[in-house]
Amino acid sequence: MTLKQISLTIPEKLLKETKNYTKEYGYRNVQELILELVRNRVINEKIERYQRIEHDMQQGKKVKKFSQKEAVEYLKSL
Repeated sequence: MTLKQISLTIPEKLLKETKNYTKEYGYRNVQELILELVRNRVINEKIERYQRIEHDMQQGKKVKKFSQKEAVEYLKSL
């Protein structure tokens, strides 16, 4: 896995509270907390999106007929 560095600008008060939260909940640093938050958000949204798609398909809503290859490509594009 290749890591990339980014720059993040946040209000001073929010940074102070973030540092306090980091210490209180045992994170090694603010970066570790931010990585976990982003990771959780991305994964949870993807799961919710797939659940909505599955629900719609079970209800017969928004159902498109695809070949297996087309279905895989469609899901990757979501």
